[in-house]
Parts: sequence; C-alpha cells; structure tokens
Amino acid sequence: MVNVVDILINFAGDIFLAEAVKDFLSSKGFILDIHMTPNKDEISISIQENNIRKGNNLIKEILRNYLDEHNLTKYNVSEFENILTVGIPKKIEEISNLLMCEICGWRLNTEEELLIHRRTHWF
Repeated sequence: MVNVVDILINFAGDIFLAEAVKDFLSSKGFILDIHMTPNKDEISISIQENNIRKGNNLIKEILRNYLDEHNLTKYNVSEFENILTVGIPKKIEEISNLLMCEICGWRLNTEEELLIHRRTHWF
C-alpha cells in the first residue's frame, strides 16, 4: 500500500533559501504537492511513499545534495519529530545572553547571579 506523506521543512528564518528550495523541489517528479506561505520560512510538501521514514530520508538526502551543489556547506539538515530544519548550527554562547560558570558550566542570567553561584564552589 502506498501512502501520502506530509513533510514540513523549516529554514530557520532564511526565506530566500526556502523559496529557492521550493522551486527546486517543485521540479522533482515525485512531489505531489508543495506549499509555502508567503514571507514564511517553511515549506510543506506531500510525497507518495510507502514508508514515512524512507520519505524523510529521501528529502533529507535531496536537501543535503542541494546545499552541497550550491556551496552552502555551513548549513545542516536536522530532524526533530516530523519536522526537517535547514540552517546554520550555532553554539549556545553565540545566540544566548546567558553567562556560564567556568567551573561547572551552569548558566545564569546576570553577573550578580554568576558571582553568587561561583561562591558555592568554594565551600
């Protein structure tokens, strides 16, 4: 039995990449339907597949190939539940204002909290 599998692809805020990949995927014969809300970074596609896992893996492979062919080597394709995400991985330090204890790695919001926390290591 063949099923229709719906896959959501998020482009982590990169609307231009989402539009380019949408156009690319539209040219593929096995895509039954593709939808992108204007000015959004997500694409919803439907493919005909006999196994959801196989469908996700096929789309991930196509996305990786697209990224490689367009020299977008910093981008990564990851999967969480039934959503594929295409984006540039960031370290938590690069995207967070949290401060980190150098001793244990605990994260805090303010310098004052960090100073108080550090004292717990001295007892």
